[in-house]
Amino acid sequence: MNKTVGGLVAVIVLLVGAVMYLLGQQNAAPPPAQSASIDVATAKKAEGDPAAAQMPASLQRPVRVGTGGPHADACRGVGSVANLPGGADDFLAVREGPTVKAKRIDKLKDDAPVYICDQNAGGSWIGIVYQANGYLPTDDTCRAEENVGSVRPYEGPCLTGWVSAKYVMPRGQDSDEPYEGEPAVASRFLFDAEGFGETEFTATNYLYFNGDRRTKAEGGTVIDRGKRTCRSTGESGARAWVCRATYTYEK
Repeated sequence: MNKTVGGLVAVIVLLVGAVMYLLGQQNAAPPPAQSASIDVATAKKAEGDPAAAQMPASLQRPVRVGTGGPHADACRGVGSVANLPGGADDFLAVREGPTVKAKRIDKLKDDAPVYICDQNAGGSWIGIVYQANGYLPTDDTCRAEENVGSVRPYEGPCLTGWVSAKYVMPRGQDSDEPYEGEPAVASRFLFDAEGFGETEFTATNYLYFNGDRRTKAEGGTVIDRGKRTCRSTGESGARAWVCRATYTYEK
């Protein structure tokens, strides 16, 4: 009897030892490898994956103001939509960037007035500021005529976008009324004129003297002197007042 009990005890001890050994081996085994599919995109970026580097950048580009220089108005002047092809395409597409691949965000009708503010390197696209109602305000609600001092993205309350330059004709006045349509003129040009003096009256006269003289030197005829803007510089003497306008002339 004692031998039988002793044998059972020995067997139990051996079994407990075997179980403890197996548990120890399992705990010592290395953890299973993580799935290779976890965060593949992050891994590729970290390794400088060429496919990730070739992802297309956004075609959106903000319209800038102040491109005329530190002493010019935020936008260069006023233009109107013109020369549309008619038919089903009788509108001018406004896009998020200066390319036909950019998203179309609006449509403008013929004669719609816009502020001309920016331009791409090739001159084929114009960055505009405009109002949804198809008019431009008589005051500077859009903040397109203020002096911004440096080139920066437009931050005013009006709409912005990019349009094909061949469908915008420069003009020189603001109006609450729709623009009258005009025929396309291939020999029409514009430039910014400046005048200064001790008084606003003197600066205005000097402005028109400079603008008319330059137009004549270019061999052109004045079409529009544009909307004049004058400001006091806070200085004294000959530059106490400065006036500017965008001249449009034709050869």
